[in-house]
Amino acid sequence: MMQDSHLSDGTFVVVDVETTGLSPAEDRITEIAMMKVKNGVLLDEFSTLVNPLVTIPASITNLTGIDNLMVADAPTAREVAPTIAEFLGNSVFVAHNAQFDWGFVTYTAMRERGIEINNPQLCTVKLSRIILPHLPSKSLGPVATALNITIPERHRASGDAYATALVLVKFISYVQRKHDIHLVSELLRFQNGWLPAASK
Repeated sequence: MMQDSHLSDGTFVVVDVETTGLSPAEDRITEIAMMKVKNGVLLDEFSTLVNPLVTIPASITNLTGIDNLMVADAPTAREVAPTIAEFLGNSVFVAHNAQFDWGFVTYTAMRERGIEINNPQLCTVKLSRIILPHLPSKSLGPVATALNITIPERHRASGDAYATALVLVKFISYVQRKHDIHLVSELLRFQNGWLPAASK
């Protein structure tokens, strides 16, 4: 089991999706990026625009820069879903506000292909609340700034996923050093407030 792995042996896939709205059931993915990280190293990445087969609202285009023309020739979610599941494998699914990205990825995979995704989830927002408690906002921009990380392209999947991957690497280093956390299972529990006896 991945959860039993030492942090240096664990495989983490950092995911970011851009979408047409906030509801996994009613809205659609317009872009996805996935970064595979192991022992602090970016091993592999996958990113693509996704044709949502619906009109992208102007407010979303203003935020992400992704418009209907850009996605016209992109693969659909039905075409991309198997690749997403394969890339995730049995890794830990990581995202900044993981509930959002997890909702879209799992709902889309099931709706389009009947693929059930059951990876353990790690949320860097949850980790930010514990590790950077005094930061007024735990959104990716302020967290990245606090850690001296530059986001290559904000509100685009690959830029945000890359920055989140760097946040993850720094957080893993921190919990190993500060809290004597060395297993993937311990990190997964730590995000929900658990602390090893030695660091309480």
